[in-house]
Order: sequence, then structure tokens, then C-alpha cells
Amino acid sequence: MKKWLSYILLSALLISTLPFSMARAEEDGCSGKLTANGNQINVSLSVPQAVKENITSLHFKLNVSVSGGTMEEPAFQFADAIQSEVKDCKIIKNNDSYIVDVILSGKKEQIIFPVRVQADIGMVLLKPSSSDYKITTQFIGITGETPTLEYVTDSGQSAKEAPLMNTESLIIEKSSQGQSPGGYVPPATKKPDASASPSAEPSTSPSTGPSITATPNVSPSPSPSSTPDVTEKPSSFNQKGKISLSVKAAKGSRVVTFKWNTVRGADGYMIYSALGKSGKYKRIKTVSKQKTTTCNVTMAYASSYSFRMRAYKQSDNGTKVYGQYSKAKNLTTAPAKVTGVKARISGKSIKLSWKKVKNAKGYQIYAGKKKNGRYTLVKTLKKGTSLKLAIKKYKKYKYFKVRAYVDNTSKKHVYGNFSKVVKAK
Repeated sequence: MKKWLSYILLSALLISTLPFSMARAEEDGCSGKLTANGNQINVSLSVPQAVKENITSLHFKLNVSVSGGTMEEPAFQFADAIQSEVKDCKIIKNNDSYIVDVILSGKKEQIIFPVRVQADIGMVLLKPSSSDYKITTQFIGITGETPTLEYVTDSGQSAKEAPLMNTESLIIEKSSQGQSPGGYVPPATKKPDASASPSAEPSTSPSTGPSITATPNVSPSPSPSSTPDVTEKPSSFNQKGKISLSVKAAKGSRVVTFKWNTVRGADGYMIYSALGKSGKYKRIKTVSKQKTTTCNVTMAYASSYSFRMRAYKQSDNGTKVYGQYSKAKNLTTAPAKVTGVKARISGKSIKLSWKKVKNAKGYQIYAGKKKNGRYTLVKTLKKGTSLKLAIKKYKKYKYFKVRAYVDNTSKKHVYGNFSKVVKAK
């Protein structure tokens, strides 16, 4: 893996330069969250409060250590929804632990926190190699012991370091003796108080705050087509509560806005997408607040999707209970904006050309007599990226612009944004 400095230089070439400063020291911090699903640990981060610009590059580290049993080298899998030019992770052996060094570095439009809240970065895949084990995962500092991360915005050249506030270590533990049905191993030296609730309490780490103990043998989150296998059904969670989901995207945009109703007792919601109407669903977003009812997710250009979502309730040991899926909603994102348009007068013709747009089904060419005046559709082109117009017919038209289109699942055109207006010369 290349050094972090090399990625900062890469980001500097991809983004504009403008210095900015943090408002207050207490606003510099952001939060990191680790949640367990069996031996998979989801890693999510929040945007630093004081940052008002889009973050396009990110660098953070995790430490995975084994205090009981044995394990093989862990792996890291990036979330599918993360759009970045560079996705790199280096696993470094450090005595009885491993350092997971993660780097994302993207272009200006590749925003890591598109909705300026929490972003799922990826998953740490643990690989225990013994029947009994105890594995701890936690955020660590870039240069010191205090948990921190480094980031670059779309208007900055140098990396900024921010503290990771209120982070918690996560313990995955399995024992052949005394294991409860949910997979939590109660401390051997502590007897439960007769007056206290029998549910397990999280252990405490003096350096990074309370840790969360989760079972290593919980089945992964089921796919949307299957029924979750649950052993715990909190009475406060309305598992049968239906979600009414709506999805839309602004004209010419690939940013999808999701809106839904709250479900009583839920801890959050999960959004899934599939390509077309029959593709395999994948989780693209986890909203970890029960009262949140809207969010945005940046999808690929010129692509047809089917979206579904469901609510969940998380127990103290990290297992999740899922509610019903919403009805599927279909949406096709717009193609990218046409670039590289040229209009040249050659003899008795005006020759137009432009760069090909990925996945575009065709193009519309408009002509205008004035740059900021009314434009007329002169041609819908289904093939090619060039067009020749007779000057005799279009001698009064001097300005041209082009847009691409794709067809949605109903065979209706979805248009991208217009190119820049060019003048025929």
C-alpha cells in the first residue's frame, strides 16, 4: 500500500485548492462506530462537525487483538456504496494483534459522506482459528494512542487530523463452557444481582470507554429474499410494522432521496438495492436513528435500481431482530453530463461532436439563435457521438448543447444534464 502522503498528493491533483480552518476545537471531533454481525464487524464514521465542505479522502486505523485463542490475519471489505478513486487497506502484524490501515482517496464528486451524517465504510472480517477465542477490535490513532483520523476536503490540499470521540472497543468472544444461547459469555467472577435485569451488560475498557461484547456465531444478516432467524423478539419493537418507502432523484441527478415512516421500537433502518427488477439485493445504507425518516444515497449514473428497506432492533449482545420489508420501489438514475462538445463550420455543414457517455442509450441535440435564448430540438441520435447539419437549414442557429438519455424500466427516457453551450465557428 502506498504511503498516505501519496494519496494526499493524488487528491490535490483531483480537487481545487482553498485553505480552511476549523471553528472550535470541540467541533473537530467525529465519531466512529463498530457493530458486530457474527465475525463481521461493520465500521462506520461520522463527518467532523466543524467541516462544512465535502470530504473526499479519508485515513484511519483499527487494531484487532486476540487475548484468548488464536486467529488468522483479518481482512477488510469496503462497502459497495463508497465511491472513491482509491480504496486501499494494509493489514500489519503487530505481536499478537493486527493493525488495519484504511485509506480512501477520491475525486471532487466522490463524496464519502454524501448526506453529511454517518457513512458505512466497510467490514472487518475476523478469522478465528480456534474453537474458543476472544478478539477485540478498536479504533487507534494515526500517530499516537488517542483514536484519530485524517481527512481531505474537496477544497483542501493537506490532510487534517481529527480526534475520534466516544469510540468503543468491540469484543467478539466464544467459549465452549458457560455460553448463553445468544453467544454472550458472562464474566466468571461476577454473579448477577437478584434485583438487576438478567440481560448481559457490556464490559468496560479503561482506555477507550465501554466495549460491546457480541457473539461470534450469529448468522450474517439475511438477504432480502429470506426470513431472518431470530431468537429474541423485544416486545417494544413492532416487527410487523410496515414501512411506506418513497424514492426519487432530482432531474439529471444520480443522488437518490429516500423517505419513509418510523417503526415503533426500532433502533434504525437498512436500505437495500438491486440492479433492475430481478437483481440480487445488497445493503447500501444503515440509518442508526429511529426518528430519522429521510436520507440521500449517491448511486451510479445511468442505472436502473429496485430499492427496499426494513427496520431493525439491536440487542445488548449485538444481535439484530428485523422487521418486514417495504414494497420494492424502482428508479433509474440519470446519465452523466455530456462533455467535450464541439461545433465546427466546414463548407456547407456544421459538424457537431462530443464525448461518449457511459451507458447512454442516445443523445438529444438542441440549437439556439441566442446563447441564453430559446433552444430547439434538432435531432435525437440513438447511435454515435457526432452529427452533421446543413448550414442552409440551420444558418440562423449558432449555439448548440447536447444531453444524454437512458430508458427506465417503463421504457421512458431519463435525461442527464445539458452540456455547456458551444458556438459554431
